[in-house]
Amino acid sequence: MGSGLRAPLRTMPIRHDQPGATLRLMVVATGEHHCIGIDLASGALVRAWAADPVDPRLQPYDLVRVVVADDPDLVPDPAQPEAVVIAGGPEPTGRLTGRPAQRLIRPLLHPENTPLLGSHGPTVPFWERRPDHPSVALAEPKAPLVVTAEPEGLWCHFPWDGRPQVLACTDPRLAASLYRAGIAMTDVRAGTHVVIALQPPVDGYCHKVVEALVPRR
Repeated sequence: MGSGLRAPLRTMPIRHDQPGATLRLMVVATGEHHCIGIDLASGALVRAWAADPVDPRLQPYDLVRVVVADDPDLVPDPAQPEAVVIAGGPEPTGRLTGRPAQRLIRPLLHPENTPLLGSHGPTVPFWERRPDHPSVALAEPKAPLVVTAEPEGLWCHFPWDGRPQVLACTDPRLAASLYRAGIAMTDVRAGTHVVIALQPPVDGYCHKVVEALVPRR
């Protein structure tokens, strides 16, 4: 059976990611063992995987320095074209906001009239994953985006390409803020970017999640 994924969105920028290379990234999202950022040199999205937990205090628009390591076994999905393994954790070096930050984000925004990460559904079969298809996307929904706080976690609701999207949200800062305030539902300010990523496979499927909401700065 052929892949159900649509064609890759665009030619991916080429980054210098040989072992020992140093990359400077503008953070857009973090997970327990990875950091998603934009490489300042190439403009490419990078998903940097680390053996140690990533500092949870890192926020969108933080600048970090990472050193590429040679340990491909740390990448949980070998079909992630953005993935690199890093030695140690991301080292904070400052922040980038305003027009310089938006100049990095703008070329990477997902086209509005194409399915998110190549498919309309909330999951992608692992056997259809290919290294020429992105596993991370930056998107800017034009219609209102709503976040609901359920007992099992956060959910993002927004239309995309003419279809409603309901995706789990793993943004730890947003979760802490909503649960602390006892807020069950909130509208998100227009112009906010969402970082959508495929999670490592579970039972043969990679789930799409919103890893972070990135407000304009």
